[in-house]
Amino acid sequence: MEKYRELREAVESVQAVDGHCHNLVEIESQFPFSRCFSEAEGEALAFAPDSLSFKRSLREIAGLYGCGASLAEVEDHRRMSGLPSISSKCFASANLCALLIDDGLYLDKMHELEWHRKLGPSVGRVLRIEHLAETILNEEKRAHSHITLDSFINKFAASLKSSAEGVVAFKSIAAYRSGLDIDPQVSKEDAEGGLAEDFFGSDSVRIKNKNLIDYIFTCSMEIAVSFDLPVQIHTGFGDKDLDLRNSNPLLLRNVLEDKRFSSCRILLLHASYPFYKEASYLASVYAQVYLDFGLAVPKLSFHGMISSVRGLLDLAPFTKVMFSTDGYAFPETYYLGSKQARKVVYSVLCDACESGDITIPEALKAIKGIFKDNAFQFYNLKEKIAPVDFSSSTAITNYDQPSDQTTFVRIIWVDNSGQQRCRVIPAKRFYEIVKDNGVGLTFASMGMTSYCDGPAAGSGLTGVGEIRLIPDLSTKFKIPWSDKEEMVLSDMQIKPGLAWEYCPREALRRASKILKEEFNLVMNAGFECEFILLKNILREGEEEWVPVDKFPYCSSSAYDAKSQLLQEFYSSLESLNIKVEQLHAEAANGQFEIAMGYSICTNSADNLIYAREAIRSVSRKHGFLATFVPKFSALDVGSGSHVHLSLWENGKNVFMGSNESEARYGMSSIGEKFMAGVLQHLPSILAIVAPLPNSYDRIQPHTWSGAYQCWGRENREGPLRTACPPGTADGLVSNFELKSFDGCANPHLGLAAIMAAGIDGLRRDLSLPLPIDVDPGDLIPTPPRLPTKLAESVQALENDNAIREMLGDKLFTAILAVCKGEIEFYAKNEAASKDLIHRY
Repeated sequence: MEKYRELREAVESVQAVDGHCHNLVEIESQFPFSRCFSEAEGEALAFAPDSLSFKRSLREIAGLYGCGASLAEVEDHRRMSGLPSISSKCFASANLCALLIDDGLYLDKMHELEWHRKLGPSVGRVLRIEHLAETILNEEKRAHSHITLDSFINKFAASLKSSAEGVVAFKSIAAYRSGLDIDPQVSKEDAEGGLAEDFFGSDSVRIKNKNLIDYIFTCSMEIAVSFDLPVQIHTGFGDKDLDLRNSNPLLLRNVLEDKRFSSCRILLLHASYPFYKEASYLASVYAQVYLDFGLAVPKLSFHGMISSVRGLLDLAPFTKVMFSTDGYAFPETYYLGSKQARKVVYSVLCDACESGDITIPEALKAIKGIFKDNAFQFYNLKEKIAPVDFSSSTAITNYDQPSDQTTFVRIIWVDNSGQQRCRVIPAKRFYEIVKDNGVGLTFASMGMTSYCDGPAAGSGLTGVGEIRLIPDLSTKFKIPWSDKEEMVLSDMQIKPGLAWEYCPREALRRASKILKEEFNLVMNAGFECEFILLKNILREGEEEWVPVDKFPYCSSSAYDAKSQLLQEFYSSLESLNIKVEQLHAEAANGQFEIAMGYSICTNSADNLIYAREAIRSVSRKHGFLATFVPKFSALDVGSGSHVHLSLWENGKNVFMGSNESEARYGMSSIGEKFMAGVLQHLPSILAIVAPLPNSYDRIQPHTWSGAYQCWGRENREGPLRTACPPGTADGLVSNFELKSFDGCANPHLGLAAIMAAGIDGLRRDLSLPLPIDVDPGDLIPTPPRLPTKLAESVQALENDNAIREMLGDKLFTAILAVCKGEIEFYAKNEAASKDLIHRY
């Protein structure tokens, strides 16, 4: 209606906080895509395509993708496009500024929480209390522990408290297990009996005893109150595991009346459908009760969605009603939830205005509250996760057409020699054709060396043949340092949807998949990016690049002299969603370091590429040259890209030992095996993470670069160093650092090689030798020397079957050929190393 145009524009444009959702899964997950449109499963799922919501949702997804409106055609489009592309499109169209993810729902081949941060919106974690309890009990069961209620609850409470600062809410699925008639006065004796029943009842613990569930719930509520955390409670419908009779929110009266919990904000999920009237009543009479309508929207028919949302607003204040998608597994669920919620809220509020319940200004306020403001206040988001404001971010929110200010899009890739290259596409052509179909690239591009833009002999790559550079739209940003331009990282594919064997990003994904499938682990990484700032001078009529200063390590004078430049580095990285933890002047003349926050390794590799782009480009804009060359001057220390590594399982750092008495060297047995594999394979890993002859001029004794094959605890002379940053418990370590990685390495290939070595350590149950806690160069005899030149590391790599198997024969052969080309050329042309500052 014309008179409600203002409402329509507001509901379509408001950025929304998705207050309840779950992890995405890989395209090849066994979780059926048809579950995107239905809560049915098994044989019942065969009938779902004939439901109203299924047919409507399928047409909407087909319209978004521009493909045929059949399930088969949509699934074909998903496979051809790949998860990054469809995720980018769905999340941009959903216009979400924050995702609050309950990662306690296990799905086949699901991505870890950290992976979702690259999608654009900020990410907060919702901790599912029953999942945490079952994780602890199953760990105890595998360890054959003698468990008591006290020992379990102490461990459970300690874990909840340690997680509280890092989550936005707790969540309970008691409705799925024993129902919402929760007794907050359940006795310890009854809970003890429930624990015994569930713990000893089967090989794998699944909590279902009502007394135990009620006891866990009560404990969690007490902790939530102490940390001022809200609690989400599943109410109403879901899949067939749930007894709908026991999910009526009226059954929560004992909890709501308990004075211990009167200050705890409680969110009733899913519109409590079909009990939405009951939920509305509770929100109207209990100050602590709030409502959410995800799942009911979009899984009901349109009129069913209208009825449920209108029913919530019959009694409940609109300041207590919140949007969520209940998105899970598939990015399309987020898009559908957002699209339908906007239509439904618009329709309900128009009716409310038409009937005289509210005015248009009041409806506008309700829109902003339901989609965003209520969640900000309820979850205290300003302090917790700082939701993205896309209006001021360089993240691209519209993937289908260019901004009016966009002229070019750079498509970036990194070759086997570690050089960052790009194709520049006019924006109109990019958005019309290239974003979906990519651009052609000769096979030879992955065989090029640092000295020649032609393929190395023996690489198996020539100028015959072409692949496609397919933009990964989830990595697309406006370029902070260049007006009217965007940039995007790319995957290498034989054709859209089919990866090329030589693609570095695919190599790291492949290794990550093996680590996840075999050991249920993900590897997180954080890089320290060292570089030297050079200025141009004339000396005896010759142009020469020299360091900008001669200040010492961590010099405040060095920082002051370049503070404006460093601030621009920082703002550029922040606008690219790259977290900066610290920066400082390093020990060499003109040298600085920027330490970036850790994230899942695939994301960290992407971030390092963009960090290098930002540092070099911003420096160039100010008349300087930033170089990542490992050894700029023979008279000074070199530059590295030290990487910190940790292992995570279900959102928990499992590299770290569980406690000091059980943790050998402060790390878990998993962590030790992984790190032992890296240590054993380190000579061959060097060929990939230190890929130039110049790299070995940096790796020298007594220079904090790690010249010997050993490891140590907080020993910066060891190539592998376990680290204990502030906040880590005494005697424990949180990660290990590999110091050999340098600025000429392809980050995806380097991390893939490290992961291959770590996986080999896990498979073979390797153990670490004794740590060396002194400078190994001072020992007599010294530990084994790591390769002193590239030829030695290449020889080690040629014989390393674990890394060969992980990377694949073709990519492995190309890497060796490029390294051998570097060795031969620089042996004959040593002076040519001076030109590397223009390539790295």
